[in-house]
Amino acid sequence: MPGAVYLRGQSVTLRTIEEEDIDFLHEMINNPDLWQGFGAPGPRSKREVENRFEEQNSGVALLICCDEAALGRVRLVDVDKNWGNAELTCYVAPESQRQGLATEACQLVIDYGFDHLPINKIIARIIDSNQSSRSLADKLGFVHEGTLRNHVFHEGQYLDLHCYGILEEDWRLNE
Repeated sequence: MPGAVYLRGQSVTLRTIEEEDIDFLHEMINNPDLWQGFGAPGPRSKREVENRFEEQNSGVALLICCDEAALGRVRLVDVDKNWGNAELTCYVAPESQRQGLATEACQLVIDYGFDHLPINKIIARIIDSNQSSRSLADKLGFVHEGTLRNHVFHEGQYLDLHCYGILEEDWRLNE
């Protein structure tokens, strides 16, 4: 049985991630068109995905679905209630990209975060080669706050890591 619908948009629904989604998560984390964009450190076995399931899908972690088909995952991770911030992560399967689904899923989760969590800022860390995610951050209203030069070793080279952030007050102004 699929997870419960938690948030609903016009084109996507975001539902809880359940153990039956492990095959999808395993496929996505090992998809070369995805892991190259977020700099995954290497292939992950199904057993590793199963073992890290709770850790990777706790808190605000939701499956992006369209017509009940799983298309990606969106999360607010490292929610720091003392400092009032969290980090946004998102991916959509390559065959479902460029349809606005990641944008809508991120908007839903950002709204949720600012409405229901004790946070005032959401950040996104994006490797230099991931132009799609950098464009998404810009589209969502995130501000480029800095660059950590040669911060990530990926595919045999060091890449810059771009740091983006959005404050709740700026998000509310753009609504």
